Amino acid sequence: MEILTKEWNSYIESMKNAFSENKDWQEELDGCLEMAEAAKNGDEDALLDFVAYKANHGIDFEESLAFLNKKADEGDIFALKTLGFLNCVGVFNPFDESKHSLVDINTDESEQKAAAYFKKAFDLGSVHAMVWFAMRDCIHAAAESENPEENTEPAPSAEDFLKAEKSALKAIEESKKPGCDCTPEGMSTIYYWLSRVYASKNPVNPIHDEEKARYWESEYSKVQK
Repeated sequence: MEILTKEWNSYIESMKNAFSENKDWQEELDGCLEMAEAAKNGDEDALLDFVAYKANHGIDFEESLAFLNKKADEGDIFALKTLGFLNCVGVFNPFDESKHSLVDINTDESEQKAAAYFKKAFDLGSVHAMVWFAMRDCIHAAAESENPEENTEPAPSAEDFLKAEKSALKAIEESKKPGCDCTPEGMSTIYYWLSRVYASKNPVNPIHDEEKARYWESEYSKVQK
């Protein structure tokens, strides 16, 4: 795979120009240059990081996507998670907004693709993927629409609250084991949404518990400090 492509070089030049006006770009610019150099020198882990970065930013997109899909087919958890999140949050490129249309996240197809990638990563033992599934369950149970008439999602049932609690606590328990692939910041998202599940005053919520809600909100706050 060619590393220093025309698109990549253009992206780096844009970042250098941004850096000349705003020194906050220093860390990202240095990281990109180091990652590309390591990938060029045959570091397989760096190559995977490099391709994932390019896919997330819409650079050499089709080639990057093909590489990640090949790795995903081989059972690479990082590639599976990258593809899962790509279908959840889409492409972001601060220097080329046209790249944002490469993935339309507001479709059933994207949601199904994300679920399939995360499910495979989950089956391979990824706690990060477990967190994604748990967060999805918690959001469905606890999120309250400001405009209920515009909410097309089915209303949560008592079983949905119980499922959210179970999947969140399982992900939290798994995160305590050696080799967890989810950062504390990543875990904090599930602390927050679990607190919302317990705090929900939805009359069908069988696990409403203000004390537990405060506890998990406190755990979330500890990580954010």
